Amino acid sequence: MKISDKERLKKIISTWEALKKNINDHNITKELLLNDEFSQWAVTTPLFNIGEQVYKLSIQREKNN
Repeated sequence: MKISDKERLKKIISTWEALKKNINDHNITKELLLNDEFSQWAVTTPLFNIGEQVYKLSIQREKNN
């Protein structure tokens, strides 16, 4: 089953909202990101997942062609 752009955008937004909540809940700061591997993982993994969804948007590919 192919995922629609609308579904991808919903996933991007929900991942971003969850990331913001985790940053606030765990008091993740810039300084903590420099030194704490768990915090680095907790932030970069959702960002990577968002990037994957953005890359797969058909809207984006249509503009590039």
